[in-house]
Amino acid sequence: MKPLVHVQRLEKNAYTYDVSAFGNLTAGDGVTFESLELCLFDAAASLDQYFANVELQLDGRPIGPCATRTMRRDPACVAQRMRRHTQR
Repeated sequence: MKPLVHVQRLEKNAYTYDVSAFGNLTAGDGVTFESLELCLFDAAASLDQYFANVELQLDGRPIGPCATRTMRRDPACVAQRMRRHTQR
């Protein structure tokens, strides 16, 4: 199983995320982060001990699979990939 991490931009510098598995919401405490990078890092920190990979979405747009290790070690790179993907 590969959980889905759905990141939502609430406003210019406000992001949050939910995690779902099999279409059912399983986590998401409503915390708001001041950057996409911090949001991704937090999601990975809560998941990487259980899952090596997740599927990513940004504002409802599928991004694709990502290693939780990469989300923790280089969230800026993952954020850049997500931003590029959604600009298409």
